[in-house]
Amino acid sequence: MRNRITKWLAFMLTALLLVPCFGVAEELETVDLDEEIEAEGVFEPLPIDFSIGHVAPESNYTEDGYHDVSITVRVEKRQTENAVINIAWVKIADASQFRTAVTSKGRTNKISTMARKANAIIAIGGEYFSSDEGGLIVRMGKVQQGRKTPYKTRDLLAIDSEGNFHILIRSKDNKEFNSQLKALTEQYTLVNVFDFGPALIIDGAIHEFPMKSKTEIDYQFNLGHMEPRCAIGQTGELEYVLVVIDSFKRDGKSGFTGEELAQLMLELGCTQAYNLDGGNSCLMVFHGQNYSDKSFEAERSVSDIIYFATAVDFGLDSAE
Repeated sequence: MRNRITKWLAFMLTALLLVPCFGVAEELETVDLDEEIEAEGVFEPLPIDFSIGHVAPESNYTEDGYHDVSITVRVEKRQTENAVINIAWVKIADASQFRTAVTSKGRTNKISTMARKANAIIAIGGEYFSSDEGGLIVRMGKVQQGRKTPYKTRDLLAIDSEGNFHILIRSKDNKEFNSQLKALTEQYTLVNVFDFGPALIIDGAIHEFPMKSKTEIDYQFNLGHMEPRCAIGQTGELEYVLVVIDSFKRDGKSGFTGEELAQLMLELGCTQAYNLDGGNSCLMVFHGQNYSDKSFEAERSVSDIIYFATAVDFGLDSAE
C-alpha cells in the first residue's frame, strides 16, 4: 500500500507537464487538473495478463490528450519535408499500465480494432511476430507460440516489471549474448520482450548501425532508405514516447531512414529507444481513432500491439 501511495504522489508531482524537445524549446500546454475526476486517487495495478484495461471516461479526453490520476497522454503532429511525425507522450502511475495485446495463434487483426477492444487510450503496432518464425517473444509475462530462442541477427528489447527498458545488442558470439540475457532474467522479472529492432538509443546515446559496406547498413528492414517507421522509447521512470512516421509521397522518397529515426528519438529525450515494425504496420490509435495518417481500410492486420490504459475503475467497464 505504501509503495502505491508513493507512486501516486510521484506521479501527481510530475504529470502536470510533459515537455518534449526537438531541437527547439517547444512547450506543450499544461494538463488541466482543475476539473474534478471521479474516484481520484483510488486505483489498483492492472493484472499482468491479457485482461483489458478499464474504460476511460469521455470527459477526460481533450483533442490532444487524456488525463486522470493514473495516466497522462499528450499527442502531437509535426511535419518535415519528407514525413509527418506522430508523437505520443505517456506518463503512467504503475508499470502494469504498459500493456500488450496479441491475437490468437495464426490469426491477425487490425491495430485499431485491437486497441478499441483493449480499452486503449493510446496504442501502436508491435513487431508483427506472427510473420516470422523463431525469436524470443514474451507478452504480459508469457512466452508466445513457444518462441524462446532469440534471433542471432536482431537486437532485443526487454521490459521489466517496473516498466524499465533493457536493450541487448545482437552479437556474433552467442555465448556472450546468452550470458547477458541470462543475467537479465536473473536480475529482473521480464514482462514483455521484443525481438525485432534495431536498437535506436542506448543509455542516452545513438546506437550506430553496423555497416556491410560504406553505403549498406548491416541490418534488415531497409534502414538506409526512407520508409514509414514506428518506434518506442523510455524518457524517464514510467515515462515513454511513441512515434509513428507517416510518409506522404508515393514515390518511395518520403518517411525516415533508421538513422533519422534514431536522431529523432534522441532529440525527444529518450534514454532507451527501439525500432518496431514499420511500413504498412505503422499506425497510432488515440481515443479509439486512427491518429496517424492511415484509414481503417488501409490498415494491415498484425499479431500484436502495445497500448496504455487507465488503472482507475470509473465504474464504466460493465457498460462495454
